[in-house]
Amino acid sequence: MSDHAIAALRRSIAGLDSAASSLGGEASFSLGHAAADAALGPLRRHALHEVVAASHQSPAATGFVAGLVARLGRRPLVWLRQDSAGAEGGELHAPGLAAFGLDPGRVLSVRGRDALSVLKAAGDAFPRGNDRRSGIGAVVIEIAGQPSCLDLTASRRLVLAAREAGATAFLLRLGSGFAPSAATIRWAVSAAPSAGRMRAHGPGRPSFSVSVLRNRHGATGQWVMEWDPHAYSFIEPLPVALVPAPARRSDQAAPGRIRSGNVAEAWPAARRASG
Repeated sequence: MSDHAIAALRRSIAGLDSAASSLGGEASFSLGHAAADAALGPLRRHALHEVVAASHQSPAATGFVAGLVARLGRRPLVWLRQDSAGAEGGELHAPGLAAFGLDPGRVLSVRGRDALSVLKAAGDAFPRGNDRRSGIGAVVIEIAGQPSCLDLTASRRLVLAAREAGATAFLLRLGSGFAPSAATIRWAVSAAPSAGRMRAHGPGRPSFSVSVLRNRHGATGQWVMEWDPHAYSFIEPLPVALVPAPARRSDQAAPGRIRSGNVAEAWPAARRASG
């Protein structure tokens, strides 16, 4: 990244800082998902969270990170990506970010030529000196593969930068296996079937299969999480109940009875009947 680009990045971050609102300095946040929160306890701000996904799961991992950032509050976000990220996993989409509770006007997207450029830009994205603990709430570092520059030492630098800046760092690793890292917690994320789609025969809420593989301050585990776009929270999907159908039945259902044995199919009929 050139000196001119770095200077432009610093000016953009300064602009976000001036428009930011303080969150009161809370030291932790939660997912909103009852079972995961009970197992994991408070999640640490001002730390490094590592989110790992296979290459074909990059949209799911991106959505999960957006949800985590939304749980932090409404402070501005810097999202750093390699140039190749858009071609492989799609570009960041403003309406999609808004659906996860992020104000696109408070998201600064920065592109780097390669992994080393992204890591260098990350060093300038975290507020320093008199700017610490103000403005930027989170920095996402999105890197594909296992570049040699992203080693244990580099992850330790991100940990220190987040702690000193009073911001939360998310290392989003796409299409890579597991490598040594100083991250406080390591998440593995993939897409999960949407329960809402099965209930209502239409597009459901974003749903994720989430595993915590390592947690320096608590337990590990695996959960299915659904994103609630109204509460801006991860929740437990509602179970899809099935009503067994009788072995023999008449072609003509009794008045007022629902012929389908599937609650998901019965719901639209109930809506029509009550409307």
